[in-house]
Amino acid sequence: MLSMSRKKSMFFRIAFSAIAVTIVSLVSISGFAQFRLRARATGTSVSFQHDGKEREYRIHVPGNLPDDSEVPLVVCFHGGGGNSRMASMMGLTPVSDREGFIAVYPNAIDKHWNDGRDSPMFAEHDQAIDDAAFVMELIERVCNEHPIDRDRIFATGISNGGFMTQRLAIEHSETFAAVAVVIATMGEPLSKRFKPESPVSILYMNGTKDRLVPYDGGPVVKPLMNRFNRVEGHEDAPRGRGISTDDAVAKWVAHNQTKRDPKIEFVPDIDDEDGSHIESSLWEGGKRGTAVMLHKVVGGGHGIPGGSQYMPERLIGKSNQDVNGFDLIWDFFQKHAREPAKAGSDATEEEVAAQPASANATFQ
Repeated sequence: MLSMSRKKSMFFRIAFSAIAVTIVSLVSISGFAQFRLRARATGTSVSFQHDGKEREYRIHVPGNLPDDSEVPLVVCFHGGGGNSRMASMMGLTPVSDREGFIAVYPNAIDKHWNDGRDSPMFAEHDQAIDDAAFVMELIERVCNEHPIDRDRIFATGISNGGFMTQRLAIEHSETFAAVAVVIATMGEPLSKRFKPESPVSILYMNGTKDRLVPYDGGPVVKPLMNRFNRVEGHEDAPRGRGISTDDAVAKWVAHNQTKRDPKIEFVPDIDDEDGSHIESSLWEGGKRGTAVMLHKVVGGGHGIPGGSQYMPERLIGKSNQDVNGFDLIWDFFQKHAREPAKAGSDATEEEVAAQPASANATFQ
């Protein structure tokens, strides 16, 4: 028989372990980062067979779309641990209704996107699931069923969905006019094979105090408690690594061959209690009208601006409340439809690399 003190000790250990597992799971998936808790799911669920598996997405078609013209398409990816329903609650649908574009919310298998981080924790899953091919087939289906302007196909995603968005921009640059990567960056393995075929306008929206996806790169969701988030041989980064936001920006600035000097502005700091503000840098003049933009949420944590403080600050950092993040994203998208290539008009990347960098061309 166990003594009363030993029973109590065992009970508290079990209880503590359960709480720790719950915290690690919630933090690592960041599912609640994606929507206001009072929001309702939007759009209609659609399923089709891809690669022998039933895949699902939600599609929202505003009721006021014109009958005689093509419209933009925005593909929006949920974060790890989320799903298409959660993605449809994040806040893009009201922008879709207001601005007149179709929004699509793909659904990952087992709540995880194969996003190019080559995460040891999801190695078997990633070997079996080709999410990039699934998304490309999804887009083709939507384009065949709706009047989509193929020069205005955009993508955005949050956290794991942001990494997935980055992967698509690199591997399928011919499809996307512009993308927005939110509280995510570029997976380290992807950065080593970074070679998009076409220029793509890209926006990053990351917090400098993000405790799950560090602004300066490194392990993603570094374990709070290794015993609950461990992959043997990969204890320091079981969920893979990302490069720094600034390094990712620099890669796209060079690839798009934008001007070296960014235009820097500050989003009005209207909420003086959220402990953060947004510094915006815009590199313009890239090939085929492309641009690179960074919304640096100084003091911000793991959440899209305008979203709720879905978990305690000590776990995810602070939630910026100065602006609606999806408004910033759409503003960028609508200014960066794909322009046709002009023969003989583009400088080579070697020529651009040879230009002296200005003292203002920093990525901080």
